[in-house]
Amino acid sequence: MFLMWGYEGEEMQDIEATIDHVSKSQPDIFFTTVSYPIKGTPYYKQIESKLVQLKPWGVSSDREIAIRGRHSRSYYAHADRLLRDSVKRARLTGDGDADRAEIDALQASIAAAREALAATQHEVEA
Repeated sequence: MFLMWGYEGEEMQDIEATIDHVSKSQPDIFFTTVSYPIKGTPYYKQIESKLVQLKPWGVSSDREIAIRGRHSRSYYAHADRLLRDSVKRARLTGDGDADRAEIDALQASIAAAREALAATQHEVEA
């Protein structure tokens, strides 16, 4: 499963819905990235006025841009941690031989990730 954070209008409830979906789906593997516009696509056209080039074109790639007003990279790092730990907890709690200490540690990490998301929700790029 491949997931992308950071599209226009995404809110915490969308992140929670994604986490719920992945936890229930139990994919063997999942990856995340923060969305980035590719020139010529409708998404690029939608946000073109918000793009900030971080390095000169000659030494950068299409991923080395910021989108003015979007949540910070730190915010999405916390979303990633919340997702990974939530999915792992769901797998462990579905297993009859789950280690209680590991579940408790994941629960603490999940709570910390939620707090960090809340603390960084007003941080934005550029």
